[in-house]
Amino acid sequence: MDPLQSNPDLEEGYCKALLCRLRFRKLELAFKKEFGEASNTPKNENICFKIFQHILAWVEEQTYWIASRFLILGFELELYTIHDYCMVYWYIYVVLIKLCEKKHLRMAMSSGAISAKKKPKKKKDSLKDAGIDYQIPAAVLFLQSQMYLAEGLSMMFAALRNERRIVPPQSPFNTEHEIFIQQFELLQKACLPDRISYMSFKESTVHASFSTLAMYDYFKEAQRIAKEVKSSFANDPDKMAELRRIEQVAEHNSIALNVICRVGALDPSLNISFTFCHHPFFATAIVKRS
Repeated sequence: MDPLQSNPDLEEGYCKALLCRLRFRKLELAFKKEFGEASNTPKNENICFKIFQHILAWVEEQTYWIASRFLILGFELELYTIHDYCMVYWYIYVVLIKLCEKKHLRMAMSSGAISAKKKPKKKKDSLKDAGIDYQIPAAVLFLQSQMYLAEGLSMMFAALRNERRIVPPQSPFNTEHEIFIQQFELLQKACLPDRISYMSFKESTVHASFSTLAMYDYFKEAQRIAKEVKSSFANDPDKMAELRRIEQVAEHNSIALNVICRVGALDPSLNISFTFCHHPFFATAIVKRS
């Protein structure tokens, strides 16, 4: 049975993502029709232009947020197997890249609009605040911690697959390509994100190895960001709890990665398994020697 038909929650998530995407396209087309590709009216003097820009930025951010929730829902409904994790985490990673980008853009536009309402500052005051203007907002850093964790897990599962520690299904009707289509066909139809395909996934993961994974330790980066951004969410218990969970998963996976690299992924005495003991959808690696 189609997973979408058997799961009303999943169907609702997909419908919201698709509807959001369609609304964005309609707004974008209406925007271009109204103002043209290059309007002669100065942007900073056209209120309607600014309003449309803000609406488009908000709608696209919401679209990618819904897409990320759609993917996470698969963990809650237990739709994924260990053979799916590599591509699922990779897809979460590419969606989070776009979500970070759109959120940052919207927040920059909002802060720009607020700054424009304020009185002009003296030159020395403007220079003093220049460093602050280019800081990444805490809300974007929060997403980046998840993004690095998803990327690290995707590359870890890819390395295990490439080292033959996880053997993909051998059935001609259940190849990796077929699984990719089954899992992400709905998002692909909605073009979320644009120009993402099975070939994109394959090219990103085909050369993954534990040596390169150790060199670009995504888990340490996720842990560092989660630790540093905590102070910004002191009054938000949900965000604080999520950051603590991210820290735990990142720390354990970083240790597991070091053990695998030291012992060697091909060592037959090494037993590698995954659990969701610290986080509902970010897996924690458990490494033991028999």
